[in-house]
Amino acid sequence: MFRSIDSKIAEIYNQRFLKLGPSPEASMWFSKKRQFKRFDIIFNEIKLLNKNNKRSIIDIGCGYGAFFEFLLERGADDIWSYYGYDVSNEVIKFCKEHYFKEAEFYNGSIPTCMGDFIIMSGTYNFFPLKDYNSWKLYFYRSLKAIWSKTTCAMIFNLQISDQEKITDEGIVYTSKDEIESFCKTNFGNVKAVTNPAIPKDVTFVIKKWS
Repeated sequence: MFRSIDSKIAEIYNQRFLKLGPSPEASMWFSKKRQFKRFDIIFNEIKLLNKNNKRSIIDIGCGYGAFFEFLLERGADDIWSYYGYDVSNEVIKFCKEHYFKEAEFYNGSIPTCMGDFIIMSGTYNFFPLKDYNSWKLYFYRSLKAIWSKTTCAMIFNLQISDQEKITDEGIVYTSKDEIESFCKTNFGNVKAVTNPAIPKDVTFVIKKWS
């Protein structure tokens, strides 16, 4: 079931990338500004938790490499080892061609190596089936697999609503309380970060060490 879902997601994002190119719209973001606001929140949390000068970041659902581009713009790429994963072979092909000297990119939804910080920005905000329970099973299964590859912290963002739903366009809205409850039960304490600039977004931070 999960492989077929990955295949459907890959097909949709392959088509969008071939049509729209390396752009926020291809990854179903409204704009680069909103996209980078989410990256700011994630990177600030990483910096708060980081105790050493050099650590690794694994980016699940890396798309066309936008978060790595974010690191480059801030001059942070020289102190981070970056690994991008995506189910779309078209975006991975693009990333390997454009960032082959600075970072590593792989086709897939679950990392094959351990990573200090594993991030997922917008990765689970789209689902190809209009079935919330199927999304929840897929999302929870993915988090458990990714947690097993995490050494420091797992950070992801989701869109929140009072009503859990998947829109006709495949955009997922979930419950903050439900996600917090699942994470506390399966992983430990979770921190929920909000920002008034993106009011429907919540970033969840789960650290693996004290």
